[in-house]
Amino acid sequence: MNRLLFWLLITFYSCNMSYADKYHYWDELSDKSRNEIVKLLNLDENIMKLYLHQITLSDDNISIAILDTLCMPTEGNKRMLYFHIMNETVKCADGAFAELLSEYCIKYINENADYVLEYFSKHHDVGNVYSTFIATELYFSNTSITQYEQHLLHSVKGKCAKNYLPIFFKEVEHELNSIIDK
Repeated sequence: MNRLLFWLLITFYSCNMSYADKYHYWDELSDKSRNEIVKLLNLDENIMKLYLHQITLSDDNISIAILDTLCMPTEGNKRMLYFHIMNETVKCADGAFAELLSEYCIKYINENADYVLEYFSKHHDVGNVYSTFIATELYFSNTSITQYEQHLLHSVKGKCAKNYLPIFFKEVEHELNSIIDK
């Protein structure tokens, strides 16, 4: 009886583990794993189209709805995918859409501070792109770097994220100063 219970528990836990339990970020997954996850997730049609590069975002209502969805609190496989899509979006944004995206970068980081900052600590290039958008939003919203620091400091709990936070703030401050000096 104990042996049966043991195997049932093992089977239950192995079947219910998400890839997010094994992998932390989308770019750590194999193509096969990514495809399996996308099939299993109940994704919004427009999120799926964006992931498949069938649509591009602009400063319209559909894009705003997609960004709102991407910035909603999620966990596990969905968070991995949404963060990947957000990163791809941030890397290629320009023009009026880039201005719109700035507030969503702050919103995404605020919702996922530990997760995002840990990623940035390993992928400085992506963190630098976000810092440009964040500096832009701080500038246009008349928010000081100190105010942003205080807000984010209260959100960060993980050791890796806390260790990277001063570096990230310096990059945002550098970008903000570049905007102000123009």
